[in-house]
Amino acid sequence: MSGRLVTLLSGKGGVGRTMLTASLGTLLVRRGQRAALVDLNTGMRGLDMALGLESRAAFDLGDVLEGVCGLKQVLCRGEDGLCLLAARQVCDTEALDERRLGKIVSHLRDEFDCVLIDAAGGIGRGFTAAARLDGEAVAVTTPDDASIRCAERAAGLWQRLGGQTPMLCVNRIDAALVKEGLQYTPETCAQVLDMYLLGVVPEDEQALRAGLKKQPVCGDFPAAKGVENLLSRLEDPKAKLWNWNPEPEKKRPFWKRRKA
Repeated sequence: MSGRLVTLLSGKGGVGRTMLTASLGTLLVRRGQRAALVDLNTGMRGLDMALGLESRAAFDLGDVLEGVCGLKQVLCRGEDGLCLLAARQVCDTEALDERRLGKIVSHLRDEFDCVLIDAAGGIGRGFTAAARLDGEAVAVTTPDDASIRCAERAAGLWQRLGGQTPMLCVNRIDAALVKEGLQYTPETCAQVLDMYLLGVVPEDEQALRAGLKKQPVCGDFPAAKGVENLLSRLEDPKAKLWNWNPEPEKKRPFWKRRKA
């Protein structure tokens, strides 16, 4: 049985797509699953750095596409067992052979429980190649006009190329900014984009620190909880959406409190 294939896409860079790909992959292996990540951001790769594996990525996707080495040799393995197929950093981005890429991804699906693809930012060749693969998609956006507009454009093209309707992850939500009217709520983003709201990840300084340390967003802090919930809902659609805007508990008047 083939493993699950999920592509994370975004209309623009800087919305946290690569961070989410790295974090979801790390959580999968920590849950006992075999996971492989594929970086299709050809020419501007970053998934290896997000995982702290840049020194281990001796070969890349271009090497296996050109027959320089085999698939097993090109896979870079992290200490936790997560496998990465790094993108080629210096090459013509339009030289990506979609047919051969499809065969490589098919082989990966035979070997792993889940394959996560970090599609190229924008709508370049890495994006179109990912859209033609048979798998699910999660569109990542931040709750602002520019990101939503780009996500809408990317999702439309994704579907025209034959991809499934993407689910939505709203990243870097800030409840205070939403209250001031400076950010949209995740529900509004989903309504505007006409997508199923799969997950919400809050703005979090600890997530920024993790990125600067070249570590995935995993642990006991709000952004990590949002990523965990995103994976839980990806695995089980009935799982409850993480509460991105918890209301402070209202104390009942003392005369209404139940006596011990």
